[in-house]
Amino acid sequence: MPFDKFVDMETVSEERRRAIQETLQSMTAAELRKLVKDLSDFEGDPWQENFLRAVETHPGESFYRAVIQEGVIILYFPGEDTGVWLLPGSGMGPLPEEAKRHMKEAIAAPVPGGKSRTSNSMSTKRGGG
Repeated sequence: MPFDKFVDMETVSEERRRAIQETLQSMTAAELRKLVKDLSDFEGDPWQENFLRAVETHPGESFYRAVIQEGVIILYFPGEDTGVWLLPGSGMGPLPEEAKRHMKEAIAAPVPGGKSRTSNSMSTKRGGG
């Protein structure tokens, strides 16, 4: 039956929050521009244009990337509390308030094991880097 696999929204939200904490990476504006360029289906979308405008007006600030279920990529800029979600090959849109809150919490949380949130490799795969 279709409802045999039903998962309540609280469980889904918790899974997303954990995935954000586990995959969160800091990015420079240059790394973000490269990532956006590598994601060809991001090209020309109004959300892409708005997000990149924020990047261009704050080139020295940090930006963040995380990957959640099904390979959904989250790009977030805390300086303007703005972000986008992207599912390569499928779609994209503005980051919902709950996702922004999860990103803020993950950014503020201590890094387990002393690992850096910064990555030199900006792969689009889960945990890439």
